[in-house]
Amino acid sequence: MIIDGIAAGRVLRPQSVEELADLTRSGSDSLVPVGAGTNLEFGNPLQSADCAVDLGGLDRITAYNPADLTVHVEAGVKLGHLLKELEARNQTLPLDPWSGPDATIGGLAATNAQGPFRAVGTLRDWIIGMRVVHADGRISKTGGRVVKNVTGYDLAKLYTGSLGSLAIVVEVSLKVRARYQKTATAVARFDRLDDALAIVNALRQGAFEPVACEVTGAPPAVWVRFGDDAQAVDWQIRNLPPAEWRVSEGDSEPAVWEQLRSHYHGMGPIVARVVAAPSAIGEILDFAAPAAWIVHAANGIALVAVSSPEDVRRLRGKFPVIVEKAPREMRRELPAFGVAGVELRIMKDLKRAFDPAGRLNRGRHIDGE
Repeated sequence: MIIDGIAAGRVLRPQSVEELADLTRSGSDSLVPVGAGTNLEFGNPLQSADCAVDLGGLDRITAYNPADLTVHVEAGVKLGHLLKELEARNQTLPLDPWSGPDATIGGLAATNAQGPFRAVGTLRDWIIGMRVVHADGRISKTGGRVVKNVTGYDLAKLYTGSLGSLAIVVEVSLKVRARYQKTATAVARFDRLDDALAIVNALRQGAFEPVACEVTGAPPAVWVRFGDDAQAVDWQIRNLPPAEWRVSEGDSEPAVWEQLRSHYHGMGPIVARVVAAPSAIGEILDFAAPAAWIVHAANGIALVAVSSPEDVRRLRGKFPVIVEKAPREMRRELPAFGVAGVELRIMKDLKRAFDPAGRLNRGRHIDGE
């Protein structure tokens, strides 16, 4: 198995959490948890892979309580499978990661992955608990199995987005919601970025509640999606700010968002995630001057295509920037997270506390900077 350009010395395929704990406890080599492998270009370059841990065998929905709006799944469950199970009970998990439905829940949690549905919160906002295996083989739980359950520090928030560098996520407890009675998507394309941003500003100031709102380019376009009861969705579509909107509903709507996913995968070779306020969208794009971009207009997070590590360094002189994806050879010279000072010290202290021997996903997270 090749992981981030490194051939794993051996591969473990545990079929239960307890088996994984025993295997972890019995060794001292470096461990690399692997899900579907859909997001390996995120994070710092992996430094070693003595042993790959394929979590595909942990693929059970361990509990589903529709009345409580909660579901509990092992790390190897694929998002598409989970969504189908929820759909059968008229429920959903509002996630649409760029990696698509084949991504595993454990992998999505490890990367805190999110796509256009970011307008309704990140994956971290839907996680209510976790079960993890530590580098020494201990099994621990954090959070709980009901929505209101956390007292003290919520370690699930810490594990989410840590790239499996603190513990191996083996089970995730999630809150879910009722499916939208209706969804509809409207897309408008523009010749000038200012015109697209004016539409976004009108949406923000109006009585609209989109579940996704993206600004893409080039050329500039606004993608807005509404999800609610049918009357509310229809009202919002009818009252959109004046533009040449193309509206998709029903069976044709998912294909629209697949086009946006294709746009994301076509960006490169380096994509930088620039973090700023929604009001700074124009400033980000003017400063970055990217050939292609996707901006989450509801929160200002911009994914911009850049051509070299130097472009990322220039952006970091003005904004917080994470490397969203890049080839391994570029990530060798370009720290993925760009943290420094007290923030870097705290993160490295956490790594030493949770994984003192540095066994888990060595180098992928902050310990690689």
